[in-house]
Amino acid sequence: AISLNLPAECAKIKAAHILETVGFEKDKVMSILNKWPDELSGGERHRVALAQVLIKEPNIVVLDEPTGTMDPVTRIIVTNSILKARDELDQTFVIISHDMDFVLDVCDKASLMRGGKLLSTGTPEEIVAELTGEEKADMIKDH
Repeated sequence: AISLNLPAECAKIKAAHILETVGFEKDKVMSILNKWPDELSGGERHRVALAQVLIKEPNIVVLDEPTGTMDPVTRIIVTNSILKARDELDQTFVIISHDMDFVLDVCDKASLMRGGKLLSTGTPEEIVAELTGEEKADMIKDH
């Protein structure tokens, strides 16, 4: 459980708002709040996990390989949830990812590390231009 130190009704309202922010439709939020984790789909679980982080209103959200093990449909759903949360909550995300398609879709700025060393920082497009041919083949699928 996530302690919000709020009266139950206020916590429920805040949880409903955050669930909408991560992409759940308003008419399905109460249903999601009343489900056990094993009753949720994979995409729903990922969005609920993101909501659990966002409800605490952190200054920075760190996501490590947020789409790493997802099927294409879940990846799209979670990507859209992250975009919506970032835009609606004006939240700062630090994302660690080898999925350059995701980085191109979501990030305003990117940094390239190789061998544990920071090589450069710029737009995702600028970073892609610095990748080796092999890195591009491994890290870019859809663009």
